[in-house]
Amino acid sequence: MDRLRLMETFVRVVETGSFSAVAREALATQSAISKQIQALESQLGTTLLVRSTRSHSLTEAGQLYYDRCRQVLDMLEEARIEVHQAEHAITGMLRVAAPVAFGRLHIVPRLKGFYARFPHIKVDLQLDDGFIDLVAAGIDVAFRVGELKDSRLVARRIGTAHRATFAAPAYLERYGEPQHPQDLLNHFCLIYTGLANVNEWVYRQDNGPELIVRVNGNFQSNSSEAIREAVLDGLGISYSPQWVYGDDLRAGRIKPILRQYSPPPLPLNVVFQPSRRPSLKVNRFVSYFADAFAQDPDIAEMLSTSST
Repeated sequence: MDRLRLMETFVRVVETGSFSAVAREALATQSAISKQIQALESQLGTTLLVRSTRSHSLTEAGQLYYDRCRQVLDMLEEARIEVHQAEHAITGMLRVAAPVAFGRLHIVPRLKGFYARFPHIKVDLQLDDGFIDLVAAGIDVAFRVGELKDSRLVARRIGTAHRATFAAPAYLERYGEPQHPQDLLNHFCLIYTGLANVNEWVYRQDNGPELIVRVNGNFQSNSSEAIREAVLDGLGISYSPQWVYGDDLRAGRIKPILRQYSPPPLPLNVVFQPSRRPSLKVNRFVSYFADAFAQDPDIAEMLSTSST
């Protein structure tokens, strides 16, 4: 048997004061543990333990050997920890892409908590409502809202973008509040061009069939931030994820309308380059935000039941 294993057994016998306790730890017999100590003593050519029927005590040589063994085993454990930390150190640059409003509202505010756990990671956050080529831009992980068009990407679903229809109180006072989706045909609708079928707003009431309204308006944009500002200025009605207006809703600057009609939610995914195996820092980053989003009702609610 190798010397290190015998040293570990000897140290545990001394520290527990019991051959039987060490035998239980090692899933071995008491006789087997006793034979290991005898083998160690034979290798050293000296007696380490004086045994009696009910107890044992260290000889002078045994005490000296125990002290040295304890030092050696402690040093080995410290070395193991240092090597493990070096091998799995979570450091370096992490390049992340996300839609503008989503990054502002849901990534940046949570970075403080992320850095508290992983202070040695540097995050390069690129915010863009347009398509970003992960390979060309060197992106490690990207947040995508909506159905994925590029099937080559490796994706993980981490939430849901729940949508609703919104308007500013000033707009509703001036033009009235629509009571049915078809009423939107007589209103200024603010169109976000970042999704397919940009002017088709889809609704469903209870378990009824989908109702598709082809809306019109005098303003459209590929920026959800621009749409938000237009709604706040009373320019029209938007069809947007709830998280775009979280603070505005709580402050009463925006009002949800047509609440009895539910737009289909959109999936929230993180995507990776197919040719890359996600690094440890990428996995930690994604897991941190997935856990955080699970506590956010604007993102997590209905995640397990949504069909999108």
